[in-house]
This record gives sequence, structure tokens and C-alpha cells, in this order.
Amino acid sequence: MLTNDGELAHRLLSPRHHVDKVYYIRTDAPLTEEDREAFAGGILLADGTVCRPAGLELLGDGREALVTLHEGKFHQIKRMTASRGAAVCRLKRLSMGTLVLDQTLRPGEFRPLTAEEVSKIGGKL
Repeated sequence: MLTNDGELAHRLLSPRHHVDKVYYIRTDAPLTEEDREAFAGGILLADGTVCRPAGLELLGDGREALVTLHEGKFHQIKRMTASRGAAVCRLKRLSMGTLVLDQTLRPGEFRPLTAEEVSKIGGKL
């Protein structure tokens, strides 16, 4: 999302506001039920960063998953996944709060938000 509304961007992106962000990930090694439990309990990274509990929904053979964050720290998903012994090969944000990525858009394409979408995320036209 591209915006010039600084207040809105802060509300959506700041870890303090806990807006759910859902991501699709593909990893180089399968994730397991134990990894899902670790994400759900919160992860302490090697550098001392504490990551709040997050959702990890395993897909297929575990090399694909949906991750739901309630905060948004620097490279958080990659760092959390690495702490579990897997590297992220693909990462795509699917939604931020009630705003869902328009699946009809190809890479590099964009469109303005509808009035309803702007209203749902608390922005102004």
C-alpha cells in the first residue's frame, strides 16, 4: 500500500497498534507442528528481540504457510523462521487488518482503494 497519510500508515504499521498482518511464506525446509507451537508462544530471537505470539498455519508439506503477525518488527518473519531452522524463500503480504490484497493485480500493478476500503482501515479520502 502506498499512502501519503502518515497517521494512517503509522496506525497500520506500528507494532504498538497490533494490526493483524497475514503473509504467505515458502521455506527451504518444512515447518512442523512444533514450529507452529513456538510461533504461538512467541519467540525469543538470538539477538534478544522478543516476538509476540504469532499464527502459523501450515500448508501442504509444511514448506508453505500463512503467518499472522500482530506486530511488525524488522524482517520479523524471516528472523522467526530462521530461529526454527528454515529460510524464507518467498514472502508475500496478503492482508493488513481488513485490507486484503487484490488478487487480480499482477506484480507491479496498483489501483486506488475504494471508499469502502479506506473507511474500513480508518483513513480519509
